[in-house]
Amino acid sequence: MSRAFFILLDGGADRPVRELYYKTPLEAAAKPMFDRLACEGSCGILYTIKPGVRPGSDTAHLALFGYDPHVYYKGRGPFEAVGLGLEVRPGDVAFRTNLGTVDENNIVIDRRAGRYFTQEEIKEIESIVQEACQEISKKFGVELVYKHGTEHRGALVLRGEKISHEVTGNDPHKTGVPQQKVTPLRDTEEARRTAEILNEFIELVMRKLSKARFNEERRKQGKPPANTMLIRGAGVLPEIEPITRRYKLRAAMIAGIALIKGIGKVLGFDLAEIPGYRGSRDDDFDTAFSKAVELLQSYDFVFLHVKPTDAYGHDGDARGKIEIIERVDKALKRVFENIPDDTYIVVTCDHATPVKIRDHTGDPVPFLMWGPDIPMDDVMKFCERECAKGYFGTILGLDVMNLICNYLGKLEKFGE
Repeated sequence: MSRAFFILLDGGADRPVRELYYKTPLEAAAKPMFDRLACEGSCGILYTIKPGVRPGSDTAHLALFGYDPHVYYKGRGPFEAVGLGLEVRPGDVAFRTNLGTVDENNIVIDRRAGRYFTQEEIKEIESIVQEACQEISKKFGVELVYKHGTEHRGALVLRGEKISHEVTGNDPHKTGVPQQKVTPLRDTEEARRTAEILNEFIELVMRKLSKARFNEERRKQGKPPANTMLIRGAGVLPEIEPITRRYKLRAAMIAGIALIKGIGKVLGFDLAEIPGYRGSRDDDFDTAFSKAVELLQSYDFVFLHVKPTDAYGHDGDARGKIEIIERVDKALKRVFENIPDDTYIVVTCDHATPVKIRDHTGDPVPFLMWGPDIPMDDVMKFCERECAKGYFGTILGLDVMNLICNYLGKLEKFGE
């Protein structure tokens, strides 16, 4: 039985960085294991959606798992909510949330409120937001449910009659500009009502957060206060065929953040929960890779998601990005001899998050595939420029599962 081990470095691709002597973090990192796989396997470059299209992590992962995001993507919020363990029912509207920082003029100065929070702070935040949910639920006769996730992230579910996902968020997606009002995208009673509910909810949350004890401490420590909630990604759950049926394989996932867990649950992956693996910069990669090797004994397809490469890209920290790449490489090296002989290993990224840009771009990302009968090409290093010379050439996200399943012998013949 052949199997596949898919390692994804979220936002791992980059552009040449001046402080790295115009190398990318992947070029500058010491990663002998990834480079060995590139030498012994075949490589290419990948556009997860299309050339030049800036993918979200949600649409990129759908494409990489073989689901056309133009068909199946109905908003990010439901995936975030499901990934955090919230129930999302048909008709529910879900949103992803950020804790943010605004000044006295409602100008957004930090879309992540410093990103990092203690467990004590998180408990106080959840209590405050849930209290606001109850007050708004009582006033409008709808149900609001909130749960905090990793770092600054969370999810909000809106349930009831006459609600719609056809609304904007209040997140302007950049700093130095005012926080926005939620507005309807269509002139319907449902969309107008949903916008009204959310605007009142956000105002109430802001009033409560402004008086919170934990924010007083953050100000004293010189940290940005979490004094607003930025919501976006309104959506409903799509009707979608499980990956187990579509590709006739048993699939397992290791991931730390709610979005990827949610996509995994919705697509029918079995999720492996690992203490200390939360999608943060101190993730326990050794335990994650050991668990992946264990799962390869009983699953056809094991997916391991690495988040902090993306976080360091958003923070503009090239050295941090290199550190994560090198730690992941070492974790893979420690378990490599225990990986079953008939395993195909795939390594790629869902998008580029260049440290200079601090956001996703439509750049191509490196792709490598290694395994028992993969032809060797002339690529000697796993990085953006080298992989462009590879055997697989230029591929799209929707090609990846077909390539994997071709080698696993899981695809039906097209024609006679």
